[in-house]
Amino acid sequence: MPFFFRFVGDLLEALYNSRGDPESHHITSHVQVTRWFQQHRQQLDFPETDACAVLSTLLPERRTDRVYFIQTTKLEGIIGSALTLGSSRVKELRRHREPGLGLDLADCVDKILSTTPNAISSDITVEEIDATLEEIASRCKLSSPAVRMRRKHSQGWSTQDALGVIYRQLSARDAKWFTRLVLKDFQASTLDHNHILRQYHPLLPQMLKVRDDLKLTTSFLRHVRHTQGDYSHIGGILKPKVGVKVGRQPWYKGRSIKHCVDMCRRRTISCEQKLDGEYCQIHIDRSKGRQSIQIFSKSGKDSTLDRAGVHDAIRQSMRLGKVDCPIKHSCILEGELLVYSTKVCNLYAWIPAARAYNTR
Repeated sequence: MPFFFRFVGDLLEALYNSRGDPESHHITSHVQVTRWFQQHRQQLDFPETDACAVLSTLLPERRTDRVYFIQTTKLEGIIGSALTLGSSRVKELRRHREPGLGLDLADCVDKILSTTPNAISSDITVEEIDATLEEIASRCKLSSPAVRMRRKHSQGWSTQDALGVIYRQLSARDAKWFTRLVLKDFQASTLDHNHILRQYHPLLPQMLKVRDDLKLTTSFLRHVRHTQGDYSHIGGILKPKVGVKVGRQPWYKGRSIKHCVDMCRRRTISCEQKLDGEYCQIHIDRSKGRQSIQIFSKSGKDSTLDRAGVHDAIRQSMRLGKVDCPIKHSCILEGELLVYSTKVCNLYAWIPAARAYNTR
């Protein structure tokens, strides 16, 4: 049984309408999300329902591996063309550009389709929408290599036509939320990621700490369910995998030495000097030869090509390709990328001496 996009629209619209005081909204949103999952539990558990597509639709910000290269102005043109808007309606579509109105492009789409609905409105599924967004992302060089490899269509396929087909099938409300989905901005209806994941399955947040990939982890969860029937042994078989980012562990900021000691609670700890750079997670698989290095950024994006300048430094420090390389097969490293220059360091060492000399 397919999972319709209008189900997601129901939740997002309800959350948007209940916004108000931040504290009460937080409690209300949790209740609404819980009830929504209870209402659709049967459909969510069907083998035909793509869990990754549903979660990617609810939590588009998590899909850092997908880059659509579609901003508001470009999407505005796509919508105008898809709905064959005349000059007066195009002007209405562009009202979000006027300061002080508090409108976004999605609001304008909602108003236009409320006034003049699509001639034919059909129930489009999250799987159809997710497949379209995946194809769009696969054509962008800023998307992760794994996404770009999943490209299915070649000539004769265009982003404008694909999005147009979807817009011409949606109701006014659903077109509004689809617009925000493409722009990865649900605004006041932004959902609590961990609560959403726990509602889908209680173990999912912990599983994503081991393998931070929605597609792989939800597939693994379903595989365990169908082959073993329960999840009692999942902790023993789910291990970190080279090539799949490990979720970042929680970090706590110490406000003082006393605060740090209080957080430790008499446990044994190790202390080291912290060099403030750019977080990275480096995966090394020696079986891949010169392609053995893969780098993930803090957001979870595959930044291997973006950080090509540090590959040689990593090879040298890990002695990759050498007989005395400490890595036998593979490993996952976490650390900071820092810009370091011996010339700059020597300059800094020289400046105080020069100042001392000048003050004499």
